[in-house]
Amino acid sequence: MTLRDIDIRRAKPADGELSLRRAWKTMQEENVTTLCVTDGQGKLRGLITLKDISTANLDGLDNYVLSRAGTRYENVVDTLDGAILAGEAGGKTVEGRIVVGAGSAGQMEHAIHRGDVVIVSNRSEGQLTAIEAEAGCLVVCTGVEVSRNIRRVAEEQGCLVVSTPHNVYATAQIISQAAPVRHYMLRDGLLTFDLNTSVEEAARVMGAVRHRYFPVLDDEGCYYGMVSHRNLLQFQNQ
Repeated sequence: MTLRDIDIRRAKPADGELSLRRAWKTMQEENVTTLCVTDGQGKLRGLITLKDISTANLDGLDNYVLSRAGTRYENVVDTLDGAILAGEAGGKTVEGRIVVGAGSAGQMEHAIHRGDVVIVSNRSEGQLTAIEAEAGCLVVCTGVEVSRNIRRVAEEQGCLVVSTPHNVYATAQIISQAAPVRHYMLRDGLLTFDLNTSVEEAARVMGAVRHRYFPVLDDEGCYYGMVSHRNLLQFQNQ
């Protein structure tokens, strides 16, 4: 018997640009702890696990994590449950640090660098200071109103303005989860099976490692689905 004969889980693959937060939600919905990442041709490019996401959350202490990961602004907006008030997010990536815009205008002016993502509250003075300091993105918290003048200046400066319902603390905690899974996924030494792998061989290999889910490739070498210890046990007990 081969894996072709058992009930392989046809879990949908993930795109490498999928945010960590969206990947985590997908795992909850699908009741899995692993997502397979594929390219546009369906070829397997990596794996992201719940453990990887948990470990990645520690990078929340790294103010450069979004720029290092080449994070798209669309991910930032989605992760923060945000809405764009000024500027365009399409095709643009984060180029600076994550900065919480606290303190006086003078302090903020010296703390903000070109391209930074600046998290601010309802203080219009702080919002304007961040834009004039050439922030790449202004994240305005708790859904407060942003004046027409602030939005106009942001448009002129090419600064994206995003409104989020979350407070400053929560926003600072979750914004790093906008990073794409490709930045954290396992790429090398992927353990895969194909449809012609025997059930006995798959069981032997699975018994030697601690992974729970394993990618299965079709006859063309493209991602087909995932197989687990449970799949094999259910088949063998029939």
